[in-house]
Amino acid sequence: MQKFRFEETETEDVGSFVYLGSVVSESGGTEEDVASRIKKANGVFVQLHPVWRNLNISKQVKIRIFITNVKSVLLYACETWKTTNQITRRLQILVNECLR
Repeated sequence: MQKFRFEETETEDVGSFVYLGSVVSESGGTEEDVASRIKKANGVFVQLHPVWRNLNISKQVKIRIFITNVKSVLLYACETWKTTNQITRRLQILVNECLR
């Protein structure tokens, strides 16, 4: 870890950090960011458990809730990711598990 001095403030060189909810790292951060997004989306899905179990809410409304709340958390800042088949597969696995 390198330390830098910038006008009276000492800074240090780090391997990765979180900025606006996205993981930024020396390697680009795609893998770390995708893993973080999957955990966050799964957390939102679990919080909505009472909605998924409620028989008075139609399937169509539940899907809209899923898209607006879970999928939007999962795909936040995805335009900065270096997409590969493996990343696409990991995202699709979570979506399929949630929709089951």
